[in-house]
Amino acid sequence: MKPTPTKHKTSAKAASGVAMLSEPTPCVEDRPDYIATAAYYRAEARGFVPGQELDDWLEAEAKFDGRKEH
Repeated sequence: MKPTPTKHKTSAKAASGVAMLSEPTPCVEDRPDYIATAAYYRAEARGFVPGQELDDWLEAEAKFDGRKEH
């Protein structure tokens, strides 16, 4: 006799798993750490060439504050 396939129930949480894969929205308490990290990665991407640190920081702030897309 063949075993009957078992149907797995999918919860609403599992069904919405796609949303969980997106980048989480940082909270206000995490703002300084988020900005510092984002500024670091911007500097790294441009080879740490000096003279643009303020621009890196301001771009990271703008991204966090939602004033600029990506």
